Amino acid sequence: MRTLRGGQFILAMVGLVFSWVFFPPGMIPGFFPEARAYSHANETLLGFCLALFLVAAVARRPLERLVERHRGVMLALALSGLAGYGLLTGALAIGHYSLPFALVVTFVLAASYMALMLCWIMTLARIDTRQTMVLLFGSAIGYAALTMGNFLPAEGRMALCATSAALSGLCWFFLKPAAVPAPAYSHEAVALRHAPFALLGLLAVLLIGGRVVTGLYFNLDKEVPFGELLVRCACIAGVMAYCLVSARRGASLEQGYRNTWIPAAGLFLLGAMMIIGLQGPTSYLGLGITHGALNCFEVLAYLIMFRFVKNDRVSPVMVVSLGMIVFKVLPIALQRLVFPQVISDLGLTEGDVAPAVILMSMVVLVSVLAFANHRLTAAELHALAQSDEEEGANAGSAVAPSTIAEAGTRGAMAGPAAAVAIQGAPAAGAESSADAKPAPHAHPSFDEACTDVAREAGLSEREAEIMALIAHGNSQKHISEVLYLALGTVQWYAKTIYRKLGIHSKQELINLVTDRVEGE
Repeated sequence: MRTLRGGQFILAMVGLVFSWVFFPPGMIPGFFPEARAYSHANETLLGFCLALFLVAAVARRPLERLVERHRGVMLALALSGLAGYGLLTGALAIGHYSLPFALVVTFVLAASYMALMLCWIMTLARIDTRQTMVLLFGSAIGYAALTMGNFLPAEGRMALCATSAALSGLCWFFLKPAAVPAPAYSHEAVALRHAPFALLGLLAVLLIGGRVVTGLYFNLDKEVPFGELLVRCACIAGVMAYCLVSARRGASLEQGYRNTWIPAAGLFLLGAMMIIGLQGPTSYLGLGITHGALNCFEVLAYLIMFRFVKNDRVSPVMVVSLGMIVFKVLPIALQRLVFPQVISDLGLTEGDVAPAVILMSMVVLVSVLAFANHRLTAAELHALAQSDEEEGANAGSAVAPSTIAEAGTRGAMAGPAAAVAIQGAPAAGAESSADAKPAPHAHPSFDEACTDVAREAGLSEREAEIMALIAHGNSQKHISEVLYLALGTVQWYAKTIYRKLGIHSKQELINLVTDRVEGE
């Protein structure tokens, strides 16, 4: 994986900060209230984004080649958003605008946004995992600061939205391309079967449900109160700063997930209770807290998706494009279009019971999800949370023989019911006599055979360790006790190991290693 240094890292951070700014609260009709043809531009823009990300997921292979080989074309597409806003403003100034014109320009804006996202998706997919965590957390803090731009005059807000995509695209363009060839990604849809659906499913429920809740209030006041926006920014910055410090200190993916999930879920609950309990303008403080928690959940979803891409070498465009639909486009459409319209059509106000009922339901739902989170996601987190050294092993570096030997020793030291030695294989941890000399063409020992198999299959150190324990005949339950892992985690690792080795059972693994020992 690529590691960014010095100015390149700063350039990536700045580019990602500005890539977040695309969906301002008022969006296009708020910038052009006098243009009736632009009144449905929000729906059109989100519809185009949805369609384009679906196209990207389907046409993932040629789009990845386009990003890798034609950086100038991608930059031009990213800069087209600036031209789109310019066309909207110019047409309004001369009085020549229409619905077809608005459709064309909103398509240009959506295409610009999708092109920008594709550029950063391909870049983050090839960056070291720890740096990806730092970039995501750090850019979210920068985005929180840029959110205060909503209090600029309409011209200033539009200029911020129009120039953000262009600035982000320029930052991406001036990043030096990776010196090593792109990994061989799997572009088959069947590769998604190994995705961490429990993790991503929980986050999708929280994001969509939370956007529905906040959407109930989106129609009540067109102006976002200063207190709400300030609280939202403070919540995002606080949680992300904590995660950023933790990541800089070497936190694993699992620690990064916990560090984000726990405070964000707590903020979500606090915000929901404040919305219900407080009356009048002060209730918007709770809304700001809830919004902040939702932004943290979104960052967490991207982190999980990129780790899955790097772990299983699945097409990043396919995974993240689908994720953008589920975690961004659909929730925003529900929040800003669907539910405000429902509230308006029904004539509901703050005093009506519907918002309180839905908010209370969300509090209960989040409580249940928080309680069930660890049990549902522990296995997937352990499988995804590999260290930087394990990344190197996945890229093809050799697995240290000491890893296999240590695995065998652990199995042997765990007790009489622990390591079940394979017939004909040397006992785990056994050592030859100090003055015994190996024959010139001696067969490898069982542990050495395990090391060779793991190295040739490109297993990580943790996978090699578990593979050795399985090959020595240990049950998955026993391995979970020896390594202090959840049983589900060991089962997940076993499936991954079997898939990489092209086998389907424990006995096939034992036969594979035994054949290597016997020289077959």
